[in-house]
Amino acid sequence: MSAFSITKETIDDEVAIVAVTGYLDFDAAPALKHSLVDCIEAGSGRLVVDLAQTGFIDSTAIGVLVGAQKRLAESGGSLVVVCTNENVQSIFELVGLDEVISLHRSRDDAISAFARAA
Repeated sequence: MSAFSITKETIDDEVAIVAVTGYLDFDAAPALKHSLVDCIEAGSGRLVVDLAQTGFIDSTAIGVLVGAQKRLAESGGSLVVVCTNENVQSIFELVGLDEVISLHRSRDDAISAFARAA
């Protein structure tokens, strides 16, 4: 797995993508939180968190995702996750997060989910 990194991409006025590479653990969670908050404060009400290149996620990072989802939901927004790694997907399922945050196999599917939900 590659070294940890986060990239942000704005799709339009409402949609932003935050992509994570590497392990998303206790040390990396603050950087994820900062990136998500930046996007929300910039006006993105719909966030795609792309974990396709993420090899591991721990409870601290899951807490960050739940916090961002709650904050977005309060203002009518939402957060979806791109997840292609079976180990990461298993963690989402184990803690029941797949019932709260929609999981998708690609960015296109994730972005399309916003249109279907509207």
